[in-house]
Amino acid sequence: MADQHAAELLGLTDAVALVTGGGGGIPKATAIALAKAGAHVAVVDIAEEFAAQTVKEIEDLGRRAVALHADVRRPEEVRAMVAQARSELGPIAVAVNGVGSLGAATPKSFLDFDLAEWNGPIELNLTSTMLCMQAEALAMIGDGVQGRIVNFGSTSGVTAAPSISHYGAANAGVIHLTRSAALELAPYDIRVNCVVPGTHAIDRSGRETATSRRPEQAEFMRKAAEATPQKRLGGAEETAGVAVFLASALSSYMTGHSVVSDGGITHTTRRPAVGSLTPAALSGTGSTS
Repeated sequence: MADQHAAELLGLTDAVALVTGGGGGIPKATAIALAKAGAHVAVVDIAEEFAAQTVKEIEDLGRRAVALHADVRRPEEVRAMVAQARSELGPIAVAVNGVGSLGAATPKSFLDFDLAEWNGPIELNLTSTMLCMQAEALAMIGDGVQGRIVNFGSTSGVTAAPSISHYGAANAGVIHLTRSAALELAPYDIRVNCVVPGTHAIDRSGRETATSRRPEQAEFMRKAAEATPQKRLGGAEETAGVAVFLASALSSYMTGHSVVSDGGITHTTRRPAVGSLTPAALSGTGSTS
């Protein structure tokens, strides 16, 4: 009886969910949590082997799942992704846009960015979210479903992000896009909200990464853990729960909001920078474009 009441509270039983970036990290944890809540899940990732592993874990829970390949920076692949998810599983009720990271960009002063370095995080975080939301919303409207779109941003888009200002600007854009899209899509009964994670100690497979990243990133994570009021970095499942809440009936009167899951660090003034803040452009050793 308790399980039945929990299912009624969440309202996700047999809902079809699409999760981008679902091959690892917080999006993978979100895909699995949605399955545990009763959803069937289309798992999208540019790395097919990671998506396939997530699908296996979901199927082991007794839910239907499909692994899809897409580079969500490409409009034609995004449209194909949504069409295939609908074909395989049915109308999409929940869309979680989890793709986003610093990518190949190197932390450095914004004075040293060339255009390609600037565009990389913008395309990977902001542009990909916009393209996915377009295709997902059009599908939801066409299918006449009460849709829920959950985007992923970053606390780098809420507080200053020295040395990764391109990534911070992109995620500030995701938060703003969430708000604007929520107003545009409300007449179609589609809610749009955003999860804003702080620093998490996970890689694509969900393993801790305190020692597996580049030295400046590892040092940042160490400092971030010390600076966080909870004195630790986040786990994937902890923040996945926020995404499930925003996708569920429990948040049915919420739209256009951003929910921060960061251990409290944005309430402090101790958030560390990633890497050096000394611009090569002022030392005579670098160049700008």
